[in-house]
Amino acid sequence: MKLFRAGGIVFRFHWTFVLLLFFLAFYGYLDEALILFGLVILHEVVHMLVAKASGLAVGDVEIFPFGGVARIEDALELDPQVESNVSLAGPLLNFFLVAVAIVLYANLPSWQQNETFLFFIRCNLVLGFFNLLPALPLDGGRILRARLAGTLGFQQATELAIRLSQLISLLLFALGLYLFYLGHFHLTLFAAACFLYYGAEKERTVALYAFIRGLSRKKKVFYEQGVMPLTTLMALEDALIKDLLRQFAMKKYHRVVVVSREGRVLGEAMESDVLDTIMQKGIGAAVKSVLPR
Repeated sequence: MKLFRAGGIVFRFHWTFVLLLFFLAFYGYLDEALILFGLVILHEVVHMLVAKASGLAVGDVEIFPFGGVARIEDALELDPQVESNVSLAGPLLNFFLVAVAIVLYANLPSWQQNETFLFFIRCNLVLGFFNLLPALPLDGGRILRARLAGTLGFQQATELAIRLSQLISLLLFALGLYLFYLGHFHLTLFAAACFLYYGAEKERTVALYAFIRGLSRKKKVFYEQGVMPLTTLMALEDALIKDLLRQFAMKKYHRVVVVSREGRVLGEAMESDVLDTIMQKGIGAAVKSVLPR
């Protein structure tokens, strides 16, 4: 659901966020609903500002009950440190607002009993700490992936982060069931668990397309830099291209030596050949199809 457009950025609501705002307003928590709405929007705007300051092209923002997903049109995989910086900006803003609120709380006694003001502090703390969980698509999951990408490569780092995300979602769901067994029903725990599991599954597809997009732009980066490390990989002819991609690193160019089951070298292909084959046959094609005819 499209909400508004500002500075070339389209902001969209996920239906679950609309539902949450409706229930809060219906049960008399209109002020809290507006605070939550404003903080989530502000959280994502800061992500966008840092991304733009880093020279990245910004797409749209989808707002969920526990935060948002900002879509960056440029390939963050080419520089994991930039992804880490962009992701960290949102939680840092929430903690900065908490610090400012605490100063006001200490110096304005009349505000210390204001429930709306206290909700503002709690809401920032929840948004900040929840988004730092090492789970995709949260900021903490993106920071984790950025740190792992340098050693594991973007694809393997994404897969590891997705598995951790799903584990965390299952733990949250189990905690919700345990508390329900004890007589305490926490809808937010079940909602957060479902959001993380769904978001992690969606991230698998999004990350794959982002990775392929990054490969297509790597040639441009090479021509701009003039030099790029070359890595040679060996692959069986009947292996799948998607398994080959897991070994690709964004800051290196790749040469693939294709061999038969008997160990005979069938030929070599460059990364550009792999990309052309993906565009024609998809990532499920056999590695032997990347060989130039």
